[in-house]
This record gives sequence, C-alpha cells and structure tokens, in this order.
Amino acid sequence: MSTKTLNSRILCAAALLLAGMFLALATESHAWSDDRRLRDQIAQYHVFMEEHPKASTQIRENPQLVYDGKFLKKHSEVERFLKARPELRQEIARRPGRVFGWYDRDDYRYGRYDRDDRRFGWWRH
Repeated sequence: MSTKTLNSRILCAAALLLAGMFLALATESHAWSDDRRLRDQIAQYHVFMEEHPKASTQIRENPQLVYDGKFLKKHSEVERFLKARPELRQEIARRPGRVFGWYDRDDYRYGRYDRDDRRFGWWRH
C-alpha cells in the first residue's frame, strides 16, 4: 500500500469522525434549545395565569383539563394561550410537577401564601 493511499484513508477517516462529532453536537444543542424554550413557556404560563387565578387553580388540581373542550370553551384566553404552545400543553398533562412544582415554591418563598392554605399544612406542628 502506497503512502498516498494510506494518507487519503487516514484523512477520510478523520473527516468522517469530525462529521460525526459535529452531528452529535448539533443534535445535543437542539435538545438544549428545546428545553430552554419549554422553560420560557413555563415562565410565560405562570405570568399569564396570574391574570386567571381560577383557571390556574383548576388546571393545577386536574392537569388533564388542558385537553378538556368544555373547560377550554369557558376559558377562551387560556385555550388560545395553550394552542399557541403545544409543547407546554403536553408538559402540563404529562408532567405537571415540572410545571407547577417551582410555582408553588415561589409562592412560599416570596410569602404569597395563606397560612391556612392546605398546601402548607405540613409547616405547622
């Protein structure tokens, strides 16, 4: 085997390796951007729901309401908000703890809670 052939094979292998690495990095970056976008949507959801406390409480108690036609018909602004954010809607239904978990902690952390609220019953001894 000539030196020229060996060098071209090494160069080809290196190019394939680099292409694979770039592809893996691009895929991982896409996943990070999806997660970042979902976190931003969750933050937007909490700001939006401050204006709709009744709907917020109902969705928190029963996350499947994001797909309930009767509920969404009563709350048309909520329906428009969720239709524009299908990933958020799916996250609320599948993993409500991720969406509502930090919301409840923020209520507690910033003192926006009622001491008689059942969510904080564990606090009293």
